[in-house]
Amino acid sequence: MWGTSFRPLRGFFCLLFFYGSLAAAVAQEDPVQAAREGLVLIPQGNSARLELPGGQALQVSLPERAEVSSLAAVSDTAAGWVAAGSFPDAAGRQRLFLLTGDDKGSRSLPEPPEQPPQIPQQRRAPVLLVDGGRLAGLAWLEGDGLRTLAVRAAAWNGRRWQAAQWVSHPGPGSQLALTGAVLADGSWLLAWSAFDGTADEIVWSQRVGSNWLPVRRLSAPNAVPDITPALTATAGGGALIAWSRYDGHGYQLRMARFERGEWRDERAAGPSGSLYPAFLGGPDRPRLLYLEAAAKAWSVLDLDGTGRVQAKASISSSSLSRPVVDSLGGGVRLRWPAEKRQGTAALKPLEKVP
Repeated sequence: MWGTSFRPLRGFFCLLFFYGSLAAAVAQEDPVQAAREGLVLIPQGNSARLELPGGQALQVSLPERAEVSSLAAVSDTAAGWVAAGSFPDAAGRQRLFLLTGDDKGSRSLPEPPEQPPQIPQQRRAPVLLVDGGRLAGLAWLEGDGLRTLAVRAAAWNGRRWQAAQWVSHPGPGSQLALTGAVLADGSWLLAWSAFDGTADEIVWSQRVGSNWLPVRRLSAPNAVPDITPALTATAGGGALIAWSRYDGHGYQLRMARFERGEWRDERAAGPSGSLYPAFLGGPDRPRLLYLEAAAKAWSVLDLDGTGRVQAKASISSSSLSRPVVDSLGGGVRLRWPAEKRQGTAALKPLEKVP
């Protein structure tokens, strides 16, 4: 038994019966949404529709069979953006790609250079690290196969990549579902799901200065899988994390907060069957999107900086595709562009949430 794939988990419902038989695949058609409201990339084959704040849209070319995994706002202009993903090249290797631009167009950025003599067969699931509106670095998974992926990261100085660093060497099994954030003090925080010989666990590391701290578990050891973490920085200088843990019947959403170098207040944050978490919104008002599989609904939580739920909205949907979340007065609108569907719901204050 080894770890799950990144985004999204098309075989979600078999998780409830047998984790080891999970059939997971990347959904290239799913939209990728940045924390900044209104910045959304919607893959459409070998191109994508990029929605920009203010209602503008741009058509962007992508490599053939590209998998876009990260999108972020950059620069002081409302239209500045950067996207990252991976694609198979002519030799069958999985490579990284980066695009950046504004409302006028896009251009490619170089991928972090490989370091001979060990040229990896796979580099995938890149995570953009943005600090104060500028691209500061990139983290990604690298190795010869899905069971032997390591975690690497490199800093960007505005012109070129610095030498890539090892965050985590290959372990006893898979290391997948990489997520990251830049904290208020400029440090980088990464988390991912790593197989420890028994089950997947959420592990993490922090880059302080130019050095990565040793990889640590987030939770006490357990014999059940912990999968698909999502991270976001908070205004107080900390961070929030959400992931799903098998509870004997299904996968249950859990959360914890990062404060002064430690994870605190780990707790259940959703019912059994709550999966696929993603953070949206800014550091002062984080927002969490996730799937409630048993209820056949997607839910949005408005949070404070400590992760406490302030309000919740849910919209019924049998789709496993991740929707785009738009603010709509006192509620939210969820859109599934590929399916040409949408729905709206009010955000109900915590005391009114069942």
